[in-house]
Amino acid sequence: MKTTRPRRRAGYTLIEMTLALALSMGIASAIVALLQQQVSFTRVISKFQFLRDEAPQINTLLANLINKADSYRIYTSRANAMAATGAVNASGRALRLRFRNPDGTSSHAIISFEQVSGANQLNFYYRGPSDAAWPSSPSWNVTSRPSLVDFSNNTGILLIAMTGPNGDEITFAGNPD
Repeated sequence: MKTTRPRRRAGYTLIEMTLALALSMGIASAIVALLQQQVSFTRVISKFQFLRDEAPQINTLLANLINKADSYRIYTSRANAMAATGAVNASGRALRLRFRNPDGTSSHAIISFEQVSGANQLNFYYRGPSDAAWPSSPSWNVTSRPSLVDFSNNTGILLIAMTGPNGDEITFAGNPD
């Protein structure tokens, strides 16, 4: 008598296939969730790019300039700062700095928040001791990212409040030496 051996089939059972598909779907769902989280995190980080990247550099620059000055005055506009008329304690858009040179002469600088060709800019103007008049164009542009820069001294300390393009605000404080 001939006995028949059961033949082994090559393949997976229905339970094994179901388990494999369920694991694959779980892993795919986790990857999609991580990808969505990364995209939303990147969006949030990019909103604060001004505070993260540009504000520390502006702080260093302004701190160095203001610390080298021996006095400052706040004005409502660059024109008032150049004419040295109408100084204010709050809501200023221009800061005039005076620097004492080693030979006893004075140099002046203006840091002014203004609109140039429809774009907001924080500009730096410099007038040396031998210059007869202020330059008509800025010596250099500090930044064009803030939507508002407010100079004030109503607390006895110079405060520079900058509002970024997304409404984020940072305030720098300092006084000349």
